[in-house]
Amino acid sequence: MLINYDEYRMMYDAEEKLWWYRILHEKVLREIQSRFQENKQIKILDAGCGTGGLMSFLIKHGYENIQGFDYSLDAVSFCKERNLDVQQTDITNFGNVFGQESFDVIVNDDVVYQFDNSIIAKIFHTFQTILKSDGIIITNNNAFNIFYGTHDIAVGGKQRFTLSDFENTLENLPLKIVHHTYWSLLLSPLILVVRLTQQIQLKLNLIDLKNIKSDVTVPSDFVNNFFYQVVKLEEKLFKKGFFGSSLFLVLRKKL
Repeated sequence: MLINYDEYRMMYDAEEKLWWYRILHEKVLREIQSRFQENKQIKILDAGCGTGGLMSFLIKHGYENIQGFDYSLDAVSFCKERNLDVQQTDITNFGNVFGQESFDVIVNDDVVYQFDNSIIAKIFHTFQTILKSDGIIITNNNAFNIFYGTHDIAVGGKQRFTLSDFENTLENLPLKIVHHTYWSLLLSPLILVVRLTQQIQLKLNLIDLKNIKSDVTVPSDFVNNFFYQVVKLEEKLFKKGFFGSSLFLVLRKKL
């Protein structure tokens, strides 16, 4: 699991600024609004909340009935700096943490790449036990092995996903995928150049594995805004992306 304090500090500093986080948070908000319209009283759980950027974003949009958890004490500490309702909990074993509580929305963004498929199935099984019958699970995950790079190493990533990976992992659970989209299609050529270069450097032992950092640093304002606008254009052009470095999913209980 991701336990590097410096990585969490970078995440905390970047979550409200970096184009990638801004796009992801807007995607989550859009799905919540689509399902629950103007109802701001719904109960939301951010499972694997990191430093709390998404929770803060949703609170700013009126969703105050929200809590989260993360395995890392560093992450929880950063969340407390944001005055968020967050506790330290292991996502692989949280079945009894919430008692009889149930949630309208469970968000699980960029967490399960750290686990094998059997553990992922266990996690989503627990999700469905605390999800209301008309609730939704929203999850974003890194996609396609071709995008593997130093970022994956820095955050402890064991795998990258395709839609079929999730379908196979969840096939025996009472959950169905009701929406999916890959994203960052228009930025994929640039991301691929960077990641393929990293793969070559890794094979040639040209990268110090002890000093690898993730990709969450914020670029210049011009570059950051340019990347943001490119992905917003992509969303206008494609209702459902067919390729990209991330896979965004919405799940509901099977009737």
